[in-house]
Amino acid sequence: MGALPPYAIIFSVWLAVSAWSGATAAQEVAIPREHHCWGSFQPGAWKLVRVVTQTLDDEGRVSSTSSTETRTTLLRADESGVTLHVEVCMEVAGKQFETQPQTVRQDYYGELTCQNMKVQREEDGQVMVEGTTIPCKVLQLECKEPNSQTQTRVYYSDSVVPHVLKRESVTTSADNDKSLGESSIEVVARNMPYNVLSEIKSAAYLKQVHKHPKGRNVTWVVMSTDVPGGVVSQSSKESDQVGRIIRRSTLELLDYGLTPQPERTGLFGRKRSTRYRKLVN
Repeated sequence: MGALPPYAIIFSVWLAVSAWSGATAAQEVAIPREHHCWGSFQPGAWKLVRVVTQTLDDEGRVSSTSSTETRTTLLRADESGVTLHVEVCMEVAGKQFETQPQTVRQDYYGELTCQNMKVQREEDGQVMVEGTTIPCKVLQLECKEPNSQTQTRVYYSDSVVPHVLKRESVTTSADNDKSLGESSIEVVARNMPYNVLSEIKSAAYLKQVHKHPKGRNVTWVVMSTDVPGGVVSQSSKESDQVGRIIRRSTLELLDYGLTPQPERTGLFGRKRSTRYRKLVN
């Protein structure tokens, strides 16, 4: 399980307040729509982010830089999850490339839709954030794919924002014979002031560590539930098996809107939309 392309970063990290379309999930939705970083908004809400990625050589010098802009729009939110429209424009060596837009599903547990997802059990638990113990529900999830299986523990609070306070995942081969990767992400600070496009908003700080056979990624995330998709900033570094940093990247929020953006010019038109309060049906 190696490095993801830069634009996948918006899905590779847990989006903090992040059921699926399977029968089991439809009966056991434990995280409501209003506690999801996209589900709490109306269809048409969108965000535009830029990810700048630097590749480093053996001496630690920057050998190449690429930039990716990703516009994500909420198409709909229903009882089982959200449907997102994703547009990507990449710039490599001064040349721009627009990829084919994609439509993806995400469940309210924060996963891309897994048809074979099961909630194995739910139990009482707790997490520690800034020295405070927060009671929560611990959800045990299992996702089986043709070539892999993932076990995930989600620590969820229905009263403390950003609601999902910690996630731990382990992915192995389908026969459970080979480790493909493991990751953890947890809230390390809450109610922090953060400047989001000239507005001071309350934000949470999170740390993610993702280990895979070729090395590891460490990512620091800033997220605000006032912004569609949650993530407003992040910085990450990827190291190889011997600890040498081979890649690093930053994510910057360029713009967002809570209603559909009119009068767009081109794929990533920058006309600023009026932002209204969140409304959940």
